[in-house]
Amino acid sequence: MHGEAETLFGVNFADGRIKGYGLDFFGRDKTFYIMYVRGARGYGVPDLTDNGDGTVTDAASGLMWAQADNGGAVSWEDALAWAEDMNASDYLGHDDWRVPNIKELQGIVDYTRSPDVTQSAAIDPVFEISEITNEAGQLDYPFHWSSTTHANFTDQPGTFAAYVSFGRAMGFVSGWTDVHGAGAQRSDPKIGDAAKYPEGNGPQGDAIRVLNHVRLVRDRE
Repeated sequence: MHGEAETLFGVNFADGRIKGYGLDFFGRDKTFYIMYVRGARGYGVPDLTDNGDGTVTDAASGLMWAQADNGGAVSWEDALAWAEDMNASDYLGHDDWRVPNIKELQGIVDYTRSPDVTQSAAIDPVFEISEITNEAGQLDYPFHWSSTTHANFTDQPGTFAAYVSFGRAMGFVSGWTDVHGAGAQRSDPKIGDAAKYPEGNGPQGDAIRVLNHVRLVRDRE
């Protein structure tokens, strides 16, 4: 990402997003704030089991995931409706699936993986994930919706929802590139026309897709 510049992932507490930040700023070391923690070294590390029935259980979080995503890009509202439809059909033997909140979804990101390093999505290979062609014409992996509304700073609050990018987090900076890194957490309009954003949105030209994939989750019994 960033033209192969060295980066680290950080949380922007001004807007709640997670992204890669370059360590260098015009030839000088960049500085960051840091929060320290102690104990529970295994916190947040998934403990995944393939149940052999199209589901994956994470013993660390107590969640059960659909092994595959929905297979196509949909609006945020349609993602919520799809979860309801799957429950009505007793999907994978359960009727209490939901679209994950952003913390749940970010919890299955595997930051050791990325399209440019491991030629894979930033998720454990126990999961199945769709392939897409991104804005730069590259084989890539999709953004996945969460159920979380992004409390953004626009004059129309509540119109964006948070997603996780399991592939390159594309932005337009003198052309399309991976500006935020696989595993970034950003947000997309819940409705709209992606064609109105030919060079993305915001200071780093975040790719606006409007239609994204979804992976269902439920509480394990």
